[in-house]
Parts: sequence; C-alpha cells; structure tokens
Amino acid sequence: MTSDVWLVSQFDADVVFRATLYKERAETVIDGIRCEVDVICPNNVIAYLAVKALVGAPPEVKAAGATLLNHAYRCGLQHRDEVVYRRAKDVFGDVERLHYESRHADEARELMARELRRCVVCRIDVFTLFERFVKCVEVNGDGYLFIIRRDGGVMHVHSNNLADALDEINRRLLAQYRVAVDTDLETFETLAKIHAKIFC
Repeated sequence: MTSDVWLVSQFDADVVFRATLYKERAETVIDGIRCEVDVICPNNVIAYLAVKALVGAPPEVKAAGATLLNHAYRCGLQHRDEVVYRRAKDVFGDVERLHYESRHADEARELMARELRRCVVCRIDVFTLFERFVKCVEVNGDGYLFIIRRDGGVMHVHSNNLADALDEINRRLLAQYRVAVDTDLETFETLAKIHAKIFC
C-alpha cells in the first residue's frame, strides 16, 4: 500500500517541472498505482512557487532558474500577475548575465520541482480506486459506509448518496496522498454496488 506521504513526492523532478511549467502530459507508476500527472494550480501560483524556490539559491543557480523560467514563459506559462513579476525581478535582478553550468540548471530544476509538487496530483481512474483504496462498502438503511485503506488503519466515509461519497473520498485521498479520482460517477456507482455488503 502507499505510505503516509504524498504520492507526488515520488514523482521525478523533471516530470513535475515539465508538467507545471510546460503543460506536458505525463503518466507514471508510483507504488504500483498508474497516475496521470494533473496540474491543479493556476499559472500565477506556479510562477510564484518557482520563483520562491530560488530565493536562497546560489547566484549561478538563480541565473539558471531565470533562464528556465523565461523559456517556460515563452512556451506556455502565461500569466499577468504584477506581484509575481516584481518578485521575480527582486530574485533574479542581479544574475541575468551571470555564467552558469548545466549542474546549476539541474539544481534549479530540482529546487523548483520541490515547491511545484504542491501543484500536481496523481489522478487515478475509478477502477484503481476500488482495487487499491476501497477495502469494503457497507450498505444499510442510512446509506453507504466506505472503508478506505490507509497505512496503519482505515478511513471511514459515510454518505447517504454515492455522488457525495465520491466527493468525500476524493477530498480525503487528496489530503492524505495527493491522489485525485476521476469523477466518473456512473462507473463509481456501478462498482460501489458490486462491492456492497450488508456487513464489512
């Protein structure tokens, strides 16, 4: 099963970097779970976090980061947030013409990816939800009780209807693992009924 850290902490830094800054689609497998890397932050937040990641970096790393961000702006990271532009000018203002090496670019990419993990989720399909996370579905007169696996125990999600149950499961998995389930309600309802028991 998964650990109590975000699954996105295990994403390769380059995958996070390219998904957030260049909007590239990516799929990966983490702990046996096939994930589609999904970006959930707006561009101005992505730009802010990328700049923030380099505040305390050495000058050569900042110079490399400035080049990487300038390239990303030309390739799709469009935003018009003046606060972010001012922050970037403060961070990169004195390093624009500084020479750097490829190792500095690698370090800048790693620092930015570390911050940008907040902006990505591991999106899974409903089948994976039931295979890896749903231990049992108990049905009674009051509705449905989903018992969700987690390290060291379980989480309980009780709901009177399946649409609300899916929303709550999604909220819990996002907070616990940084996992988001596709909102395929028809398939979710069908699988919930297949897995339903009177007693778990």
